[in-house]
Amino acid sequence: MTDQPKFTQKLFKLSYIGIGLFIVVVSIFYIFPIAMLLNVSLKTSTEFTANPVSLTQSFHIENYRNVLRQSGFARSFFNSVWYTVVSNVLTLFVTALAAFVISRKYVKYSGFFYMLFMAGIFLPNPLIPQFRLIDMLGLYGKPLGYLLLRINPGIIMLLMVGYYKTIPREFDEAAALDGCGTIRYILQFLLPMSKPVFATATILYSVGVWNDLIGTTIFLTSPKYYPVIRVLFMFVGQYGNDWPPLAAAVFIVALPVILIFLIFQKYIIEGAVAAGLKG
Repeated sequence: MTDQPKFTQKLFKLSYIGIGLFIVVVSIFYIFPIAMLLNVSLKTSTEFTANPVSLTQSFHIENYRNVLRQSGFARSFFNSVWYTVVSNVLTLFVTALAAFVISRKYVKYSGFFYMLFMAGIFLPNPLIPQFRLIDMLGLYGKPLGYLLLRINPGIIMLLMVGYYKTIPREFDEAAALDGCGTIRYILQFLLPMSKPVFATATILYSVGVWNDLIGTTIFLTSPKYYPVIRVLFMFVGQYGNDWPPLAAAVFIVALPVILIFLIFQKYIIEGAVAAGLKG
């Protein structure tokens, strides 16, 4: 009988070691491509041709300078930042208001509207109706039309409704007794409490907007409105097999998404758990 606790402790230690090794392997699996991309981007074309997988010896930052000097790259990078920030703000604001009303069932058929939002997660974008709507509004080829199409609650609605259900209704009643309006209550009270959920939603949504090639190709026709992801695909044809400058361009495009994840990573699990308590 005395050997049973020791055996259990050893089993737990082995399981922790196994989990740790698994995490290390998965981490290497994700980090290695980024490290190799950075390594290739710092090579000269001659060095890459001689040995593509060796560590760089030259640290040739001229690749980055050449990419940034390319006509339209800096502007397209700013366009992507603008589209991501504005669409994030609009989507999070609209979703925060709608999620509060749905979670509290302040309108009839709240469950039906919630299911409509959830359907957007599983159904593909209706490109033809979207195209006809934007064209009818006279917004085809304009950033405003594209930004309106990017207001897509989807998974963010799921997270926020689940989180708002964990907040007692007594808070709503106390705010109403103090003369606090609904919008003010959401903006000044609920949103600061929802930081983990907002951080998780920001990461999920920002990656989608930043990497949106199909939507920007269809709805943005002028080169001055191109996002950086579309310019990157133009670089593929421009540089051909000259991989170091192309790797530099890819790394520049990927860097903002990596930074967003590093900034908000501590909120990801916390936000997902908080949203799933009563979701």
